[in-house]
Amino acid sequence: MTISLSFEKQLYDSANAYYQGASLLMLMKPTSPPLENPALLVQPAVTCTALSLKLYLKCLLAIEGKDKEDTIYKIAELYRTLSDDAKKGILQKFDELSNSTLSSNDLLAHLESLDNAFAKWRYIHEEEAKSVNLEDLEEMVLATKAAIDHIKPDWE
Repeated sequence: MTISLSFEKQLYDSANAYYQGASLLMLMKPTSPPLENPALLVQPAVTCTALSLKLYLKCLLAIEGKDKEDTIYKIAELYRTLSDDAKKGILQKFDELSNSTLSSNDLLAHLESLDNAFAKWRYIHEEEAKSVNLEDLEEMVLATKAAIDHIKPDWE
């Protein structure tokens, strides 16, 4: 028996896997050498969380029939390309999760601060340490996933 998943569903499942991996990393306690510094687990966790956000946004774009050439890589640009309805759904869920009332421009500023988090944290040893608001990142992931779950409830 062969099961064929749509491209959109494959993106969704990959995003879920990276987010679950990130969640597990944040819960882990480092073992004896070579990983004695617990902060080192944050690096792969942030990388996986940022990648999951990108994949969820790409999934929404794929559902909408956009970015079929896979040419958009920045988180804020992925968001800008979404339909107004999708943006509204993400903003409403983000406000609910973060207990805030952001404008669309405020949310875009949050997303711009997360741009390239995947590359910056993946290669953190190559440049100065970058800061990232982990709570914002997680709330954006959950808000974007919720927008997809609203459109595709059978995927949950």
